[in-house]
Amino acid sequence: MSKIKVLFVDDDLALGSIVTLALEDAGYEVHYQTSLAGIRTVTAEMQPDIVVLDVEIGAKNGIDAIPELKQIAPEVPVLVISSHVESDNVVKALKVGALTYLKKPFEMTELLAYIQRFAHPYRPKGTEIGMFRLKADENLLLKGDEKVRKLSLLESKLLKMLAQNPNRVITREEIAQELWGEYTTESSEQSLNNYIARIRKYLADDRRIELVTIPRIGYKLITDGEQQE
Repeated sequence: MSKIKVLFVDDDLALGSIVTLALEDAGYEVHYQTSLAGIRTVTAEMQPDIVVLDVEIGAKNGIDAIPELKQIAPEVPVLVISSHVESDNVVKALKVGALTYLKKPFEMTELLAYIQRFAHPYRPKGTEIGMFRLKADENLLLKGDEKVRKLSLLESKLLKMLAQNPNRVITREEIAQELWGEYTTESSEQSLNNYIARIRKYLADDRRIELVTIPRIGYKLITDGEQQE
């Protein structure tokens, strides 16, 4: 069984060391950092089960980072810690999605109690596509719990884009912008054709879904319940 992962952000090195050691001793996997630099990337890559976040982090306010964290990991609880417990700070933190506001200094037993209560292993369900399920975070296409294929990054991005917009035409320009950031060459057009052909092959076992080409415009992932005109 994998360890529960804690993302801990606080610029107090002494406290950071104490908390990190205590959490590791309690059996948690801890990523500790002293700034908000790269917090989006860290969250996306680590997929923490709980975030413990200081308010004053250098010249920045940790509360302001909570909406970003929630965009990437909306179900992950965020625990705010601070010596500043003015009501406006507390209210602001709770409004943007913090679970609670823990006053410094605190007892480690108190922090551990919160983590034990609210940090449960988070497993992204993935995007359902008929009988399939796409786990875009791992670039995996599944059928139930069975692995169908390990996708390339661009295949995964393309399938996710189509699956999140079922029964809607996605233009070739939209897709190319998502995959490459531009769409200007014949080679890009041929690459897109190749990716579409592969996606059709991967989904072929489910006759309820169809990836349709809209000539000179784009593509449409038709799911069960809509018939093509």
